[in-house]
Amino acid sequence: MIVADAGPIIAFARIGRLDLLQQVVGELIIPEAVYDDLVIKGKGRPGAAEVERSTWIHRKAVTNRAALAGLPPYLHLGEREAIVLAQELG
Repeated sequence: MIVADAGPIIAFARIGRLDLLQQVVGELIIPEAVYDDLVIKGKGRPGAAEVERSTWIHRKAVTNRAALAGLPPYLHLGEREAIVLAQELG
């Protein structure tokens, strides 16, 4: 299991090879902000439909929202949520 932000998903989706990412990680956890960026805001873009119907990419909410404020503000919300979620999941 790996927690990721949108970057690797977008990169593999652009080349039409999300299957390679699945082979490497098996299960991918993404925070809500990343899901929103990829599926809701990214509707029609590479990877949006695949993430939405995926059985190996799972979204999970960050429980410690206060921890997000302790991360640098220049990081995108999805990046900050991925960091905090990875810490929460150990």
